[in-house]
Amino acid sequence: MTEAIYQEISKQLEKLKQSILSHNEKGDICGLFSHHILHISSEWSDEWDVLCDENWVNKRFDEKNAYSISSLGYSLNSLSSKFSKRFTKSFNLLMQRDLFKESHVSFTFQPMTLIGLTLGVKTITDSEWRTKALQWLSSIIEKRLDGKSLTRYQALLYRYARFLLNGLTQKISLELKGLSIEDLSLLEYALRRNIFRDNRQQSISAEIGSNLIEQIIKSGILGDVDEKAAIIWLAVSESVSTVISSYQLSTDYVSAILSRFEAAMKRWRYDSYEMKNPIRWKIVSEREIQDILYLVLRSYFDDLIDEEVMPKFGHKFHKPDFAIPSLRLLIEVKYAYQKNDFKKLEQEIMVDTKAYLSNTQDYDRILVFIYDESSSVQEHEITKKDLKKLQEIEDVIVVSRPSQIIK
Repeated sequence: MTEAIYQEISKQLEKLKQSILSHNEKGDICGLFSHHILHISSEWSDEWDVLCDENWVNKRFDEKNAYSISSLGYSLNSLSSKFSKRFTKSFNLLMQRDLFKESHVSFTFQPMTLIGLTLGVKTITDSEWRTKALQWLSSIIEKRLDGKSLTRYQALLYRYARFLLNGLTQKISLELKGLSIEDLSLLEYALRRNIFRDNRQQSISAEIGSNLIEQIIKSGILGDVDEKAAIIWLAVSESVSTVISSYQLSTDYVSAILSRFEAAMKRWRYDSYEMKNPIRWKIVSEREIQDILYLVLRSYFDDLIDEEVMPKFGHKFHKPDFAIPSLRLLIEVKYAYQKNDFKKLEQEIMVDTKAYLSNTQDYDRILVFIYDESSSVQEHEITKKDLKKLQEIEDVIVVSRPSQIIK
């Protein structure tokens, strides 16, 4: 992911954050839904002022207003048990209403209001009352899902409400074509948490994350997206983290790390003898390079193995210098003392490649690292080009001796 792309995503995430914070006041339904989605994120731990407190209940709570009851439901876990009675009393009044004869502005057409009611009901300790209330909410959700006027996002949100109600993973069949950014975000959020499940779970999740990042880069966020902002913010943030983590756990990332070897050697200690107590970290053989690479790679990969013993090939057991099982990758280190060593090393690597991979199911790629003591840079590209013709060679990295190490 390039710096320009990352900056654009960061800009869009900041827009979403401002939209979320615009609803961050006590009792705001959009804000309460956002808190429900985002409270797990450490980045938001100090941001919230949306949950209803005792003062809000005493001054602003309306026991005949469904949205007010939902606000209390979202907040009930943070309040003392005495407020549960206020909630159940007002919820009983709500259950007496014939909701589907009311106008389309009724809370039944607002999934996030139903979610607040569901969360509130589930905190009530009276199991008989709780069961009755949940059944009533379930009938509303099923009736809405049976309707034909729902957008894709609304249908997904009702299914999320159903999950909160019964705790059962929702099986879905996905077609990604034409999905909006909020559709993709809710899918990403729910699939990641096993709230929704598709038969193609792993591949579809990766595709959703990719489409989501592409949409936010190309289209951006326009205006106040209300409760959708929280879902989009979290889904995009987690998708970006997944992309970065996937890159860090890839063979490309190993190549990227080792390609920085020459630049990092700027600080390799090799003092002048004119100093009182000169320190010189000598590099005179392949062993020293192996030591340096172990320090570098072990900082990134917990499963790094030093000299993995491979199955016997012919009359010998072979031991590549390093192995990273999670990447199915072997790393072979070579040391070129002089220009003419490159031809010999090429032949050794070709033989080693066959020996290492012929009798194993655990590894299928080899990364070659060559340290050139002679600084024969004219040989580097030839060696890399020829070795990369081997199908099993993931990459070839050739580095030269730092200039401060005097031969």
